[in-house]
Amino acid sequence: MRKVCTIGVVILLFLLTACGSGTKRDPIALTPKDAVELATTWAETGNTLLAGGTYEEGEYKTFTHNGIEYRYLAEHVNTKKKLKSELHKYVTKKKAKRFMRENGFIKHEGILAQPVVEISSVLQWEIATASVLKSKKKKMTFELTVPIGETRTAETFQVTYKYVKKAGWRIDAFTE
Repeated sequence: MRKVCTIGVVILLFLLTACGSGTKRDPIALTPKDAVELATTWAETGNTLLAGGTYEEGEYKTFTHNGIEYRYLAEHVNTKKKLKSELHKYVTKKKAKRFMRENGFIKHEGILAQPVVEISSVLQWEIATASVLKSKKKKMTFELTVPIGETRTAETFQVTYKYVKKAGWRIDAFTE
């Protein structure tokens, strides 16, 4: 009986070890292709948010505050909770706070608003290229080269990605 119990315990330990139970899993390394895809999606989403979100018909409203014209954000991102939820799909909490601060988001009459600005870009993110500059287990920095329209020129960005537990890779810094 003792031999059977010992074999049972050994088999159980073997199964637990094989299944990885109780072990920490390292993040999967971010590939240049993945880095470009995340930056592309972030660029599109960031521009949409800087335009106030995706408005439904009749939803776009403006007001003047301290001499500056503001617009209320679209309903799907018109609270801090909704906006942060959208931002956290692509960027870290630190980057999300910085994005909101740098772009002048305010709460007015209980709804998020931002200064009225026009956003347009000729950057062709979908055909950008990336090369690794720095690589650690949970933080990577890439240099992204993004073609500009039909000019045969490009703009270069340094993008730092951070691995966020239970969320995956997110953009932590984005510099030109």
